[in-house]
Amino acid sequence: MEEKFLTWIKSNNNHITKPEKYSSTITTISNHFKKSFNKEIDLYKIIDFRQASLLRDEYFSREEFISKNVKGNRMYSRSFDLYIEFLELNTDMIDEVILNNINSDTSLTQSEKTTIILSRIGQGKYRSDLINLWNTCSISKFKDIRLLIASHIKPWKISNNSERIDKFNGLLLLPTYDKLFDLGFISFEDSGKIIISNEISDLDLIGINPNIRIDLKPENIKYIHYHRENVFRNSLLATT
Repeated sequence: MEEKFLTWIKSNNNHITKPEKYSSTITTISNHFKKSFNKEIDLYKIIDFRQASLLRDEYFSREEFISKNVKGNRMYSRSFDLYIEFLELNTDMIDEVILNNINSDTSLTQSEKTTIILSRIGQGKYRSDLINLWNTCSISKFKDIRLLIASHIKPWKISNNSERIDKFNGLLLLPTYDKLFDLGFISFEDSGKIIISNEISDLDLIGINPNIRIDLKPENIKYIHYHRENVFRNSLLATT
């Protein structure tokens, strides 16, 4: 991933004269996590921009690294921000890396590889399992499955292979709800009650209201918790 990040900097940031400094700084920050936070974190193995953003907040929660950043002409924050931007703008490339890893995994049968890959686009056995589990749109109860999207709760690219094909890691949603959920504008309490980000407006025009409640299964809860903590845009619109 480091090489891909470096290539992206060179291609998209002509004003940066020494792109290698930025890519090597990401490695330095990873080492700081290991030494100062006692966390085995390799940022080049982080493939979700939201997760990288949370790590950025954690990193700069310490005065030690705020000070290092100021003394280093903000190289740490600039490198971190560039890497987050790289992850956010190159989701197709990240997917390709993951898919290549799946295809080259000798511990998986060809059938297992196909099932995992199809789950990325909400097709195959994963979609069938969600249809059997939910029968309708998880939110609206709309019944025409031709219009419903098999959506992962914990994002596919962050999940392990078993989570990627777990029917309880999924909701069956109309396209508007799928997009809102995927981008973190809505999530759900463990009770199934909707929570809505205050970054979204005109709720009535998109069929969202604070009284929505979905019938979560107990097996959904761990995935909903992940979504709420890591995907949901955490500035809440209070719901009562």
